[in-house]
Amino acid sequence: MKKLLLSIVMFFVVLTGFAANASAVDLTRRLGVGVDSTIANYLDDGRGVSVVFYINKFFGLQVIFGLSTLTATIKDPNQPKMDNGIKGTVVDYYSFDTTITDWTVSLRGLIPIVLTKDVNLTGVVGFTASGRDSDGFASTDPKYMQFNDGYQFSIDLGVRPEYFFNDRFSIHTQVGIGISILTENDSAVVYGLSSSNEAFASTKASGAHMSFFKNVDLLGEAGFTFWF
Repeated sequence: MKKLLLSIVMFFVVLTGFAANASAVDLTRRLGVGVDSTIANYLDDGRGVSVVFYINKFFGLQVIFGLSTLTATIKDPNQPKMDNGIKGTVVDYYSFDTTITDWTVSLRGLIPIVLTKDVNLTGVVGFTASGRDSDGFASTDPKYMQFNDGYQFSIDLGVRPEYFFNDRFSIHTQVGIGISILTENDSAVVYGLSSSNEAFASTKASGAHMSFFKNVDLLGEAGFTFWF
């Protein structure tokens, strides 16, 4: 374990040696606004608006915030209103109001490892809280458990290459390790086998879901930033 940690430290030290040069993109005291996503996305996609501020050339702070809300009046097909005058005739269905809100807040540190004229390679370390408020909705049916109320915490460890078209605009992709911490308070559905070998699903689970570079694709959770 010590050798592994030492190797990781040496890796970053070596990369840092290539970091700055006279023509490198320097983001010191720059503010950036754009779109980004978390690497860990077991419960949701982690997407949202991104605000970045670089304290100096080698460290920046990023906040990602995402919110979606559904507000609707739903008619329940299982609760029909019957016409008392005509036996067996359905005239309408009972309805109810519902509001479902999904939210994500992530705080991340951005550590440039390699700086060049047009491309920066940046290390990402982040902590995310996400959740869902469904008006107290609580189902034991595996098809609907994902809509139960709950919240979840996760950790991002990754790298992101960022290409600068000019001094004001950049795009990036990212890849890495996402660790989602499962608790009995979140709505992530976990499947298992009982002592009698019967399959079941539950949101009452404790543990962790780890994703090792599972977000690798053509875009790799791409985002963009406009710099001020």
